Amino acid sequence: MKISIKGAIISNDEAWIYEWFGIDHTTPKMIADAIDNLPDEDIIVEINSPGGSVFDASEIYTALKSHKGNVEVQIVGLAASAASIIAMAGDNVLMSPTAQMMIHNASTISAGDHRDMKHTADFLKGIDRTIANAYAKKSGLSNEKLLDMMSKETWLGADQAKEHGFIDAVMFENEAPKVVANLTDLGSGLLPQNVIDKLRNEMPNVMKIANQAPQPNPVQPENDGTEGNEVMNLEKLKNEHPELYREVMNLGIAEGVKNENERIKNIDSLKKPAGIKNEEFQQIMNDAKADVNANAGEVAMKILNQAAEADATNRQHYLDNRQQDANPINQVKGTHGGDGAQGDGDEVKQAANKIAEKFGKKGGK
Repeated sequence: MKISIKGAIISNDEAWIYEWFGIDHTTPKMIADAIDNLPDEDIIVEINSPGGSVFDASEIYTALKSHKGNVEVQIVGLAASAASIIAMAGDNVLMSPTAQMMIHNASTISAGDHRDMKHTADFLKGIDRTIANAYAKKSGLSNEKLLDMMSKETWLGADQAKEHGFIDAVMFENEAPKVVANLTDLGSGLLPQNVIDKLRNEMPNVMKIANQAPQPNPVQPENDGTEGNEVMNLEKLKNEHPELYREVMNLGIAEGVKNENERIKNIDSLKKPAGIKNEEFQQIMNDAKADVNANAGEVAMKILNQAAEADATNRQHYLDNRQQDANPINQVKGTHGGDGAQGDGDEVKQAANKIAEKFGKKGGK
C-alpha cells in the first residue's frame, strides 16, 4: 500500500481551507486513517513536501514509527523542514537521485517585550533539540553536529543524504542506464519501452501473415541456423507492413515528445536562489533546456554550486574593497624618521610649535 505525503504539513483543523482552494496538503488524520486501514501491512510512504507544522509532523512521525508493518519511505521530490522529520520514520529510507532534503532550525512569529522574546527563543531552542533527536536516531550523528547543520539550513542531495546517514539508499542506483544521443531520435535504433512491448505483442501476427504469403521463388534457401525465423527490422517492417510501421513511429515520437515536455517542465520548476544573478540563472536554464540529456536534478545542483561560488566571490570582493579603503591609512608615515634622521614627525612637531607660539603671542597682548 502506498501513502502520499504532499504539500504543506498542517493541522487537522486547517485542512478544510486547503481543500477549499484545492491545494496539496497532509494532516495527521489523513495518515492515521490510512494506517488504520492497514494495521499490519507493509506500506510505502512517498514524500514531496516543503514542510510545515513541526508538531503535526511529529504526530505523523510517531504514527509511522508505531506502525507494526514495515515502513519504506521514498523521497521522490522534496523533503524539507518538517517533512524531513517525517522521512526519518522509515525502516528503510530511499531518495530519488533528483530529490532534495533540507533541515533547519524551527521558527515562529512572536510579539511582546524582552521577556517574551527570551521565552520564545528558549522555546525554539528546545524544539530544535527534539528535531535533532529524530535525525540522530536515524543517522547516528551527534546532536551537536546536527544542530550545527540545522543552524546553517543545510540542503542535501541524495548522495549527501546517504553519506550523512539520513537515507539508506539512492533510488535506481543499481539500474544500468540506456545511453542515447537523443530520446526523440528514432534513428538511434532505441525505441521507447511501450513501443517495444507493442512490437512483441504484434510480431507473432506479423510473422503469421508473412509465413502464409506465397513465395515468389520455390527454391528453398540453405539452412543458415535460423530455423525459418525471419529477421524483422524497421526497414522491412516499413516495406511489408506500412500501417504498423507508421503506428510504431507515431508511438515513438509521441513518447519522445512526452519525455521532453516532462523534462522541460521539471527544469522550469526550479527557482532562482539568492546570491546568483538573474542573467547567470537564465543562462544555466537555457543551456539545460538545449541539452536533451540534462535533467532537473543536475541543473539544480549546478545552480546551487553557481550560487555558492557567487557568494564566495562576493565575500572576497568585500574583503578586497575593505583592504583598498584601508590603504590610505596604512600609507600614513610614522612620527619618527628612520636611521636617526629627522623625520616627517619632527616637521609636524615644528609646525605645531609655530602655531602654538603664534597663538601664545596673541593671547599675551
